[in-house]
Amino acid sequence: MAGFCRSVRRRNAARLVALSLTALPTAYAHAADAGAVSAADASAVTADSNPSETIVVTGTQFKAELAPAKASLETTEPQTIINRQYIENFLPPTSDYVGVLAIAPGMTGTDGNGPGLSDGGTKNTLRGLPDGMFAMEYDGIAFGDTNGPSHHSLSYFPASTIGAAVVDRGPGNAGNLSAATFGGTLKLFSEELIDQSRFKGTFGYGSFNTSYENLNIQSGAFGTDATRILLNFDHKYSDGALSFQDVNDYNLLLKVNHDFGQNWKLTLFTSYNNLLEHLNDNAGATPAQIMAYGKDFALQDTNPNLPTYTKYSRTRKQTDMDYARVQGNITDSFKLDDTVYTYAYTNHTFSSRNIEQTAADIAAGTAEGLGGKFTPIVNGVTQPATDVPGYSKLNAYRVWGNILRLSEDYQFGSVTGQLRAGVWWEGNRTIRARYDFDLTRCIALGLYPSNNYYYIAGQPNSLAACQDSSLATAAQKNAAIRTPNGYAEFDEHSAWYQYQPFAELDIHPFEGLTLTPGIKYVNWESKTSSLIEPKLSPLQPYQGQFTTTKTLPFMQANYKIQSSWSVYAEYAQGIYVPDISNFEQKNPVVQFPKAETTANYQVGTVYYSDNFTADADLYLIKVNNNISTESCTLIGQPAGDTCFVNTGAATYKGIEAESTYAFRGPLDGFQVFGSGSLMSSKSNGLWLKAAPFWTAAAGVMYVRDSWKFSVIDKSTGPQYQDNADNPIYKLKSYSTVGLTAAYTFNHFELGVAVDNILNSRSVVAITENSAAGAQGFLPNSIDQYFYQAPASVMFTIKAQY
Repeated sequence: MAGFCRSVRRRNAARLVALSLTALPTAYAHAADAGAVSAADASAVTADSNPSETIVVTGTQFKAELAPAKASLETTEPQTIINRQYIENFLPPTSDYVGVLAIAPGMTGTDGNGPGLSDGGTKNTLRGLPDGMFAMEYDGIAFGDTNGPSHHSLSYFPASTIGAAVVDRGPGNAGNLSAATFGGTLKLFSEELIDQSRFKGTFGYGSFNTSYENLNIQSGAFGTDATRILLNFDHKYSDGALSFQDVNDYNLLLKVNHDFGQNWKLTLFTSYNNLLEHLNDNAGATPAQIMAYGKDFALQDTNPNLPTYTKYSRTRKQTDMDYARVQGNITDSFKLDDTVYTYAYTNHTFSSRNIEQTAADIAAGTAEGLGGKFTPIVNGVTQPATDVPGYSKLNAYRVWGNILRLSEDYQFGSVTGQLRAGVWWEGNRTIRARYDFDLTRCIALGLYPSNNYYYIAGQPNSLAACQDSSLATAAQKNAAIRTPNGYAEFDEHSAWYQYQPFAELDIHPFEGLTLTPGIKYVNWESKTSSLIEPKLSPLQPYQGQFTTTKTLPFMQANYKIQSSWSVYAEYAQGIYVPDISNFEQKNPVVQFPKAETTANYQVGTVYYSDNFTADADLYLIKVNNNISTESCTLIGQPAGDTCFVNTGAATYKGIEAESTYAFRGPLDGFQVFGSGSLMSSKSNGLWLKAAPFWTAAAGVMYVRDSWKFSVIDKSTGPQYQDNADNPIYKLKSYSTVGLTAAYTFNHFELGVAVDNILNSRSVVAITENSAAGAQGFLPNSIDQYFYQAPASVMFTIKAQY
């Protein structure tokens, strides 16, 4: 295997989402935008969404307004809708989107540092596809890293900023936009603005010295032309379940809606997030470290002679997302929706190079990352072999773009429908760099990390006192390449410019049937201009530019057998555009690799009754040029990097289902739900890495009068942690059970949330680093293991006015 490093009107306002007529004051149901649903009058719903992305409510008396897993009767692909009540009432308040989305069929996700307490926690997978092989959106805007569309769970949107979520398990139609939609799209939506003023405050404290504060203020409608304002502030601090892996995260969100003219709306949005944490860039405990220090070992604060010293591992991540959106009717049938946006991510990481230890290393008071070719050289002088080598890493990008959507309702005789068309355009600028330092010398001299290098206040050249050129001279085989920020392993500037015009047509040939053919064209130009390009040998400047183009057809159908029972089918082609990691090769790239392409086939059904909902589906995804992750050390690249390999053709297939039942009579207020999936994710006859054989969820919830209560279990089936089906790297199934309870009186609510109440400590991931002779849980292994976080509890008090 060759290694290399690296939306949509669901219908019109007649479309349906499973929410009760007896829901809480504001229930949320979204398919592609944050449309408020008034539970008091489902028949009068008008979605706050663009004309090409809308969802609606059923007219049944279904009571499962708190159901965590349901689909719309109008969907044309497998889907799970998660509303605000589930997020706010039945999850720990520190949760991030990984915890929110894990309940859906085919999804996995947990955090070994505690719920929502690490940006380096285990990420979501969807149907066995890793993060980056599916899309993520916030208010219809696709976001993700620019060196591959992966995501960071704490870096943008904590749970308090998520008004609702939809897991679309498929490419969607032509108007579903992202760099990698074939695996599905995880759609997050901001809180809907309401007409009544409201104040909510939350304070929580719990395990791992975790504190949480949230302030949420809605202005309500005011002014001649109604204006509404939302302000949300979120902060959490925790020492973390893992030793000395603390996290300090702030988020500020402002959203404004202004109605103007006739049927026109302007939305302004901004969100800023600032995350600080002590987290090693190459995290994970080896078997010897686990045997010596326990499953919760990450860092230590007593011995600066080891790379596990906490002061050597510091990360600061700052992000923002901003957009302006105009929606309105040009005529009664012709609608416009335009969004201009920008988002940015800046990651300054300060890390030791390698924290792995074998039993022999621990006995000798040393580590794998010490000595050898990593012995630091500062200003031409070789430092002691006991000095800890490390680096500072910069990953910074800004993305900007525009999404234009137009729609026109039509009628030809008895045939009605809607034509939708638009174009998505986007560009970005990215800087990725890594600079080498002697960490021991830096700390001894009192130098501390700022941005991407060390400095002393008032002495701008002081970073030279601990710059490490050892790796540069070893890897570059020439005079060490030195930049203004130090000795660089790489200093890469990249960009893309892409546009995707699309068109699709809803056709209603007769009542109950909707056919939606569509087409999308992808034109994606990738560029890199590097002072030092990663992986080239010897390291040297490099410039490259390639363009990927592809026309993608879609066909979807939904048929209403009855008003509360529908079936659907979908055929869609998808693409993963090769990212800048493809430039990062040992030799200069002269031919860009082929894109990963897919053909998706799906069928399913959705059924509602007055107190029951169920949906199920079958899917088949055929992939060419399948991409999977692997430790870079296995293909001769530096430790700590994640590299990507092309496994050739792959097939993903499976069956999924979910259901909720709401009791009446003496048990009124109780609901039970269940969901599950059976999956096969293989390439060349072998299971793909981190692709579970099955997932399952089940739970009971109670909401009545002043009480709320839930017990929810999420289980993940066996999976391999390599691409060779080595039994050493086969994980057993594991389960996480959570409990919540709350009591409301006057304007206050007292609550408790217990995560992993059974204290399951199963292995949830393994990073394979060892040669064949040291594989497995052995004293000489340098594989790295990740476990479920131990049981934790958080107490909260909420006030609402």
